[in-house]
Amino acid sequence: MKAIRIHKYGGPDVLVYEEVDTPRPGPSQILLRLRAIGVNPVDAAVRSNRFPTPLEPPRIIGSDGAGIVTAVGSDVTAVTVGDEVMFTGLGIGSQGSYADYAVIATAQAVVKPPSLSFEEAAAMSLVFPTAHYALVHRAHVQSGETVLVQGGAGGVGSAAVQIARALGARVLATVSTEEDVHSVEELGAEHALVRTVVDVGAEVKRLTEGHGADVIVEPSASDNIAVDMVALAKGGRIVVVGMGATGQLTVLAAAGGLDAGLLFMSSSNAGRAGTAQILAELAGMAAAGTMRAVIGTVLPLAEARRAHELLEQHHFGKIVLVP
Repeated sequence: MKAIRIHKYGGPDVLVYEEVDTPRPGPSQILLRLRAIGVNPVDAAVRSNRFPTPLEPPRIIGSDGAGIVTAVGSDVTAVTVGDEVMFTGLGIGSQGSYADYAVIATAQAVVKPPSLSFEEAAAMSLVFPTAHYALVHRAHVQSGETVLVQGGAGGVGSAAVQIARALGARVLATVSTEEDVHSVEELGAEHALVRTVVDVGAEVKRLTEGHGADVIVEPSASDNIAVDMVALAKGGRIVVVGMGATGQLTVLAAAGGLDAGLLFMSSSNAGRAGTAQILAELAGMAAAGTMRAVIGTVLPLAEARRAHELLEQHHFGKIVLVP
């Protein structure tokens, strides 16, 4: 089969499209013929060794995807050959999903609703459970609260906007360009604020009549924490989904004055079965039209380098690879 592997750590140029052996499933595993693969910041972090993992190069990278079951292990009864499934959680201690075929654990498999395309399923598989874990399991968002989603045009951000709205929250979001304003507001944000044009903290306070945001979903904490403290309501919670460019977070004295809650998270703490349960619920909501995957770019698997270059630039929605 063809796969994207790294033989050393580095930039997008270390991604190599090459022939490798097709894996075989163990007793409790499933072999998938992949039809679509999500491209995620964690993939780039693994590629550059900013997210150290037990499996050293050469290795296949990739976290999630969707495909068709082509073989099952002797202990597998939950799915059968021919089933269409989606999954997340590969690429840490195992070979990843940037390939024609991938082996996943039975607990990771979620039956794909027929109304979702493989590309839509792959675009949901990591970012939607991440956003759900941030909002529901860490922040415990309540109906009527105000949620600020930093980076509303990104993968996790666009998912968080929709999930927060479905939970009954009032949603505000930030975006990088004027072009993203309408798209993010269409997803459910009451206002999308261009961070280079307005004072985000002051504008959030104005829009909430001085109250501030009860919850902030923060994908780049080291870059935005000072703004978050201005935008946050007393007793509010900031959920750190990502640390940002420097990876170093300065906690301001203002946090104490606000009774602020600074919450860190990893959706992997839900476990494989827990994450799959969350994904199944969200996929059902997408099939019902309550929310949707946001796809920005679809590229052939062979163009994974280009996908990672785009990942480092401004882009709207998810980048998806197709074998």
